Amino acid sequence: MMTMRPQEDLGVEAKKAAVREVAKLLPVPESLASIASIKADYALRQQANDAQLSVTVTTQVEQAQAGIEALSASQKTIQMLQQNFLLIDKLCQECQTLIENHDQIKLLSNARNNLNTTLKDIEGMMSISVEASEARDSLGDDRELVHTFERLTALDGKRRFALAAASSHKEEAGKLREYFEDVDRTWEKFEKTLWGHISNFFKLAKERVVEMQEVLDQQQAEEAAEAEGAGAMASITKPRRATKKPLTPPASPGFLVKEKMQGQGKCYKDKCYEYIRKSVEARFDKLLSKFVFEDLKVALEDGRSIAEELADIYDFVAPCFPPRYEIFQLTVQLYTERFIQMLRLLSDRANELSNIEILKVTGWVVEYQDHLIGLGVDQSLAQVCAESGAMDPLMNAYVERMQATMQKWYTNILEADKVHPPKKTDDGKLYTPAAVDLFRILGEQVQIVQENSTDVMLYRIALSVIQVMVDFQAAERQRLEEPVTEIGLEPLCAMVNNNLRCYDLAMDLSSSTMEALTPYYAEQVNFEDTCKGFLEVAKEAVHQTVNVIFEDPGVKDLLAKLYQKEWYEGFVTEYLVATFGDYFTDVKLYIEERSFRRFVEACLEEAVVVFIDHMLTQKNYIREETLERMRVDEEVFLDFFREHINLSVSTCLLK
Repeated sequence: MMTMRPQEDLGVEAKKAAVREVAKLLPVPESLASIASIKADYALRQQANDAQLSVTVTTQVEQAQAGIEALSASQKTIQMLQQNFLLIDKLCQECQTLIENHDQIKLLSNARNNLNTTLKDIEGMMSISVEASEARDSLGDDRELVHTFERLTALDGKRRFALAAASSHKEEAGKLREYFEDVDRTWEKFEKTLWGHISNFFKLAKERVVEMQEVLDQQQAEEAAEAEGAGAMASITKPRRATKKPLTPPASPGFLVKEKMQGQGKCYKDKCYEYIRKSVEARFDKLLSKFVFEDLKVALEDGRSIAEELADIYDFVAPCFPPRYEIFQLTVQLYTERFIQMLRLLSDRANELSNIEILKVTGWVVEYQDHLIGLGVDQSLAQVCAESGAMDPLMNAYVERMQATMQKWYTNILEADKVHPPKKTDDGKLYTPAAVDLFRILGEQVQIVQENSTDVMLYRIALSVIQVMVDFQAAERQRLEEPVTEIGLEPLCAMVNNNLRCYDLAMDLSSSTMEALTPYYAEQVNFEDTCKGFLEVAKEAVHQTVNVIFEDPGVKDLLAKLYQKEWYEGFVTEYLVATFGDYFTDVKLYIEERSFRRFVEACLEEAVVVFIDHMLTQKNYIREETLERMRVDEEVFLDFFREHINLSVSTCLLK
């Protein structure tokens, strides 16, 4: 009864709660119309709840089933473990009786292992004849070179192992060596074939891109393994093709020497270099023994075709070798060494070659240098041919001939200037064609060498041009040492203008040449001092022009009357200034304005010096009348010279 009471109470409460909910849903009589929709909504919710409840129940049932299966598996595992423990206990009980026979059991085990090893060794020995026959047969096909190498490597490993095992029995070791003689002969034939391929590397590289690399790479791997103490029978009897390795620096010479001293490996890298070197020597044989002595054109053409092979060596030959061999760098070095030898042989014939032929040789060197740079060779290495000194006799011959020709030319021009009068420009300035012609020819020489030769040749020509200009200036100075009365006013004025023009042309030539030179050579060339030399010659010519005035007989007569009666009477200085005026008119017309001012200043300086010299050497007393006349002369000079130069300059010079 007590149990039923609470249930009845719960039912009452539930009904009340339901009534309250219905009251909420139907607060007013009009809400009765929505009862149908409320029932439909309730049915949908009940359906959704039933579906969710079904899914939940199903999931829990599956999880319970999985748990039962896991429990069953665990039970089986525990049973198995119990059986294993029982078996272990049983075996331990059985072994307790074998402890006393442990030594015999150990001996039996060792004997069994040794027998197995011996059987394997016998199988390996018995297979040697078969493998040797296969290796010999594969040598008949060049394309099986790699497989031949693999077979021979395996045979070599077996031989070393067998000889090491029989080393304590001399008689057996001797028989084994005889047995392996066929392996040695097969190795010799293999290496002969391999080195024949290496010698013919340029032709074969285009046809077979990988064979040589695989053989050399495998041999290098084997030698590296031996150096680390490897080489056991099991590892050698199953050789595998070596994989390509990334580019690594080549072995140092010290390592190679050490490898040879230890007698390890076959030194394939050194042998490869040796046969490539011999092949290159054979390629250059005709060029160096015949063409360079018989026909320069043929020699350069052959050299050009050989140099072009480097592109194919880069594209086809280098990939056939392990990257660490640096075959392209090796062939560039070998080719360059022999081209230098060619240049030395041509240099021995420098006196037989014309300048045009020498330029063809230097032009070929430029082509070779550009070709190497185009293939990625460093510029310093590409210039080895040009800077090796092999072309020095050729360059010396070219430069000496050029200097001799230029010297002969300007000497003839200067001699012609003595005979023929100077020419005049439209504004009356005097000149001779020497300056323009000189620098036109010098510029042509620089341009020819720049376009057809090397940097070092251009450097030599730049120095030669400087020397020609220095020699030309020296020849002009020698001309200025002649008496001015023999030279004449007009040639001196033309020389002044020529040297000013030479300075401008020299600066232009200097600028273009320095731009063409590399910084290394440009630092060693100094045009500036030589260019200024023309200004110095022009200055000397100006002074000689002044001397023309003071060497004039009429001027000499006037100067001889200084501090004499005529001078006091005003018949010297006034006439002297008038003569200066006549000369100044001509000189101003003949020379450039910048030189004319220097001419006027020099003339004034010379006049002052002459006046003072005569005053110091005259024997009469200096009187008041003398000082007064000197003041008058000063005024006359100032009035005259201020028309041509600055008043302050003329006043300063007079004082």
